[in-house]
Amino acid sequence: MSIRSSVNRLAARIRPHQDIVRFLLRFGLFAILAFAALFGLQDQAVEPFTRGIAWLTYKVMRLFGTPASLDGVTVGVPNFSVMIRNNCNAAYEMGLYTAATLAYPASGLRRTTGILIALSVLYVVNLIRVLSLVYLGYLVPGAFEAAHVYVWQVIFLVVVAGLWLGWIARVHPVA
Repeated sequence: MSIRSSVNRLAARIRPHQDIVRFLLRFGLFAILAFAALFGLQDQAVEPFTRGIAWLTYKVMRLFGTPASLDGVTVGVPNFSVMIRNNCNAAYEMGLYTAATLAYPASGLRRTTGILIALSVLYVVNLIRVLSLVYLGYLVPGAFEAAHVYVWQVIFLVVVAGLWLGWIARVHPVA
């Protein structure tokens, strides 16, 4: 069996699924670009973004009368503090959503609208996540780790997937 015949057979099997293959290749490319951009802009964009989340968390907690403190990306309450890092700032999840949306065959306006709305929702959900985790660590410190590592990870991925699936359900692909 020659390489050429193997390639031809593979191409024949993929041809009926070329739209899916095209999406997956584009998604992979956009995901790599998004994560490379986030990595490359760590100091210029990601760190200030993370400090903004910490600051807003601190302000909301103070608004509700919680004795909170702020030191850079660390939000503290009496006997407990959390340092908000890359996996806690939703930046990579936002990058993943953006990559999936850019890879999907839709008009530029629909992609832009979908990205802007979803990133806003993800920001708010992440703020709720951080607030709930700080309060949980403050009130029930023993439950923090499980809620942080298991519960909120799953909830956040479900939100990302739900936003994207909801968006594609409303979008008519452009040929």
